[in-house]
Amino acid sequence: MDTENQNEPSTVDEILRKIEEKADTGEYLYRGEPEHYQEDPYYGKVSSNLYRVFLEDNESDVEAEQFDIEVIQAEILEMAKLFTRKTVSELERLAEIQHYGGKTNLIDFTEDYLVALFMACDGPLDSLDQDGRLIVEKKELIDTYIKNPYEPVNRVIAQKSVFVRPPNGFIQPNEDDVINVPAALKKPMQVHLKRSHGISVETIYNDVHGFIRHQRLNSEIYRTIYTGLAQKQRGDSEHG
Repeated sequence: MDTENQNEPSTVDEILRKIEEKADTGEYLYRGEPEHYQEDPYYGKVSSNLYRVFLEDNESDVEAEQFDIEVIQAEILEMAKLFTRKTVSELERLAEIQHYGGKTNLIDFTEDYLVALFMACDGPLDSLDQDGRLIVEKKELIDTYIKNPYEPVNRVIAQKSVFVRPPNGFIQPNEDDVINVPAALKKPMQVHLKRSHGISVETIYNDVHGFIRHQRLNSEIYRTIYTGLAQKQRGDSEHG
């Protein structure tokens, strides 16, 4: 996404300064996304991953009067009960589904803008050449949607996570509450976060599911390593 606004931050320090200036004006939650999602059908919405399933489905009409994301989620919760014997609260079950990569109407926010910045810079390889965004959402505007995790797991603690459960499946941030993270600054920002704040893939996704995610995103690297080792072994054998 190209920006023409000359006031947009163009260095790591400028981005950090802009966020800090915003944070000084009230209590906020933060969310980082590797793209701006301005195109159809997103139009800048911050969506739950369950809502996005229907948003991206041409056969579904999320604008229809009968569409109710919470009714759909209730059915998912009932089905989930068949796969576990543990008795937990509704929010705990949703948080667990979310943690394992399932679809829920929860949106992950964080109380730490540095964690959100990492999220804006981290993502699939095809997102690295696109501008990311940091959503700075004032707590008082979504207070009734905020759900604090109960007995949070390691990753939730590391990410200082807060769940937002919007009744319509999304929130529409104000334009002034979205800070652009230029594609060219994603790598430098990751370096800064790791060196100055100890924030990295290993600390943010600090469990076996994080490793599996890392493994999936870096499958090409594993193939390259294998090819190099195989060539080295052939070379050693030929010179043996």
